[in-house]
Amino acid sequence: MCAARDDDRVRPAANAVATAPGSPFSGDPRLPQALAGAGTSVWEWHVDTDVLSDLDEGTAMLGYAQAEVESTQAAWDALMHPDDRAGNDAAYERHARGEAATYEHEYRIKARDGSWRWMSERGRIVERAADGRPLLMLGTQTDITERKRAEGLAQEFAERLHKIARHVPGMVFQFVRTVDGSGRFAYVSERCLALTGIEPQVLNVDATIMLRATEREDRARVRESISRSMRRLRPWRCEFRLHHPDGSLRWLRGSATPQRGVDGAVLWHGYIEDVSELHELEHARLARTAAEAASRAKTEFLSRMSHELRTPLNAVLGFAQLLQIDAAEPLGTRQRRHVGLIRESGEHLLRMISELLDLTRVEAGRLDIVTTEFALVPLLRECVDMLQPQADAAGVSIVLEAPEGAGPAVPAGATLGVRADRTRLKQALANLLSNGVKYNRRGGTVRLSAKASRKGIVIAVADDGAGIAAKDLKALFQPFNRLAQHHSGIEGTGIGLALSRALVREMGGEIDVRSRLGEGSTFSVTLPRGAPRDAAEPGGPA
Repeated sequence: MCAARDDDRVRPAANAVATAPGSPFSGDPRLPQALAGAGTSVWEWHVDTDVLSDLDEGTAMLGYAQAEVESTQAAWDALMHPDDRAGNDAAYERHARGEAATYEHEYRIKARDGSWRWMSERGRIVERAADGRPLLMLGTQTDITERKRAEGLAQEFAERLHKIARHVPGMVFQFVRTVDGSGRFAYVSERCLALTGIEPQVLNVDATIMLRATEREDRARVRESISRSMRRLRPWRCEFRLHHPDGSLRWLRGSATPQRGVDGAVLWHGYIEDVSELHELEHARLARTAAEAASRAKTEFLSRMSHELRTPLNAVLGFAQLLQIDAAEPLGTRQRRHVGLIRESGEHLLRMISELLDLTRVEAGRLDIVTTEFALVPLLRECVDMLQPQADAAGVSIVLEAPEGAGPAVPAGATLGVRADRTRLKQALANLLSNGVKYNRRGGTVRLSAKASRKGIVIAVADDGAGIAAKDLKALFQPFNRLAQHHSGIEGTGIGLALSRALVREMGGEIDVRSRLGEGSTFSVTLPRGAPRDAAEPGGPA
């Protein structure tokens, strides 16, 4: 049994020889003095008479005078902690029956000051009767109180560490690497299983399992980081990917502090955590930065291109207009038609460039929106007047159904007030009306109406054209997506609806659509309500 220190053990056999009659050390006063200096005392027990002798040092270690403790095993047992007596008896019985070569036991015993001291006792039966009964037993006892206290503190520290590690999201570990390069995990917290999918006890036995689970491209870097930390005795830092048994590839980040032992081995105390989410966020950030840069580049490119295209296009349109109004050299009928086509196509291209540029500005957050409160109905009339020539040419009627007052929130004699950017709202409504005319049937009708609701002001553009299939509605507002309409031969870029929705959203509103094939479509624009306006109030500039 251990004495005060593992390297200070006193062997029972040596004690027996040293104290037995005829031993060269028998009667030598130096031996008890040496043992006492080591916190160890020698005893002999005459089993048949229950007499203990040589108890001077043992009782002195407990603070008793020799006269205060009867020299019997029974008296000594009475001082033993009740919880330790059964274990002591069992250890003696095993030795007495020959099941154990020596008697060894650790127990608590009461000192004179009332405290409990820990003793490590070791002994051997050296004489038996003819029938095998024990007659004489020799042994030692060593005060191991300080060792037990240190073990208790170590156990308390280990339990505290275990509790902390259990609540830490990552893996707490101790890793040892010897001078020959072999390594092992001296300690791994139970969170290891959730983090790596490897049982802690498995990792304690074979540290290479974790390296084998590491992404092949990262293994050399992990090995080198450990070797560098060992050579320089500097903190270990490393990020690497690990294949989890659940099929995921996880980014792990490890950090540890090394300390070198007397044998040259290095012990790292460290922590490994899952940083996959951080890598995903960083990847998303880089992707977002790249997308923003691409968007800026696209906007700048389109801005330059629009300028490059508009300059010659305006010149073409200007000359076409001059040809149409030249009274000195009037054009023939066929020439006027050709020049009209040039002008119409040029104006269409100019509108497309403007819409595309506006859309890219909205996407880049660079379109200026100035919201004010104004009367809505005058603006609706302006939109109808602006689209009337297109409707007349297509044989479609535009009907304005907006009342002067709508709903209890609008006083009699007042008109609806809306909060928006007047110019951009007019642009969005003109797009919706233009689509209602273009995709309508000859003789059809486009109805423009407005009303106040709990959500705000709702402006509706309804047509009785061909309608839109339900499966196509979700993609309706995507830029350049004209759905099945490209089969109709109707001119269009697929930008108008996307731009209209973007403009309305920039003004704090929303566009919704209801449509059924063969029954037409209704586009509803909902915008924040403004204060009711006097019906006589000017609508403001167009």
